[in-house]
Amino acid sequence: MEEKNMKILERHEDYLDWEKLIQHCETIDGFTDLEKEGAKRAFRLLKEEFGNDFLKCAFANYHPIRHYIVNLAPWTRRWVIWLAEAIKELKDQENYPNLLSRLKDDEKFGEGVSVLESAYKLSKAGFNISFDPLIDSLGRTKSPDLKLIDKDTKEELFVEVSVLGESKIARDASQTMQRIIEPLWWSVPFMHYCGRIYKTLSEKHLAHIVKNLDEIVEKVKRENIFQNLVIEDVIEMGIAPENDKQFLEKWATERGLKVGEFSGPPFDVDEILRTKRKIENEQKQLPSNHPNILIIRNNNLFFHVRDIRKTINELEEAVYEYPHLLVVVIAGGYMGSGENVITMKDQHVFIKKTKADLFVEQYIILFNQFCGLKISPSTITKVYNSFRSY
Repeated sequence: MEEKNMKILERHEDYLDWEKLIQHCETIDGFTDLEKEGAKRAFRLLKEEFGNDFLKCAFANYHPIRHYIVNLAPWTRRWVIWLAEAIKELKDQENYPNLLSRLKDDEKFGEGVSVLESAYKLSKAGFNISFDPLIDSLGRTKSPDLKLIDKDTKEELFVEVSVLGESKIARDASQTMQRIIEPLWWSVPFMHYCGRIYKTLSEKHLAHIVKNLDEIVEKVKRENIFQNLVIEDVIEMGIAPENDKQFLEKWATERGLKVGEFSGPPFDVDEILRTKRKIENEQKQLPSNHPNILIIRNNNLFFHVRDIRKTINELEEAVYEYPHLLVVVIAGGYMGSGENVITMKDQHVFIKKTKADLFVEQYIILFNQFCGLKISPSTITKVYNSFRSY
């Protein structure tokens, strides 16, 4: 299988060719014939929507989608299938070109995917969608991300979708992680690795570590044997080709590591306070004379809290401040697996569910009992079902 992969996606230029990516779908390990066909159709739809030359521009401009393209693990192709399904669901909705423009923009892709994901869930639950609507709010024109119309009750709601960016502490830690992992991107799946980083590194120290890793990756390719980089209290990483994966697994077990995972560096941030401030800022984007939904993506909140009921208890007061907010949803997700969980606290809900592609979605859904704009129970149920079911 690896030999087929190398023949199809052997050079950097191959990853810029839609047809090569489509051909590669036939070689995906663990995919059924139906899944392979689904992946091929997904790439064809993306080619049609994004354009023939999109990949060349994306790689030249460091568009985030390149991470999904160069990583050939099956989950990335399932993500491509999801992306195509969501676009297909929404492409006939009002102002869809606005969404497509965000997805093609390297700087707006992250927010575009968040809007796409929310719109897809709400559409499947029974809402008609309009992107970037203009709405008069007591003499001021506002443009939230979405307008929803319940197909049954014809009630209107507006939605603002926002990504809570990382704090500076988290960004520095993320940059350390990204720079260290980057030398391996072009080698997956032909190379296996594991490791951890113990602290956020300064620019000069990080450059020194990355240089060492580049040399080790080249040595693994050249000598076709396991190599490692271990610097006490800084980093430990093991890298091996397919034929030496078993030795890497033994090395990893001795250090409490797992092949395919790289963790760290650790950091500490008050994510509950940051989320409260985000609610305060983002509610201003929504019309005060209509019922609204505010969706905030903050992965870090779920990583840092230990007591979900306590977290809900602290966040609900930030929601009750604003009578035009019907629902606030805090969203997050990560690669992994686990049991599905639904936890109720008063009228609020915590949902944790594992999808077929081993991606765990998490939602805190905060219903505002003091919302001054009434909505029928059936419409509220559709909002709830959109995050529970899709």
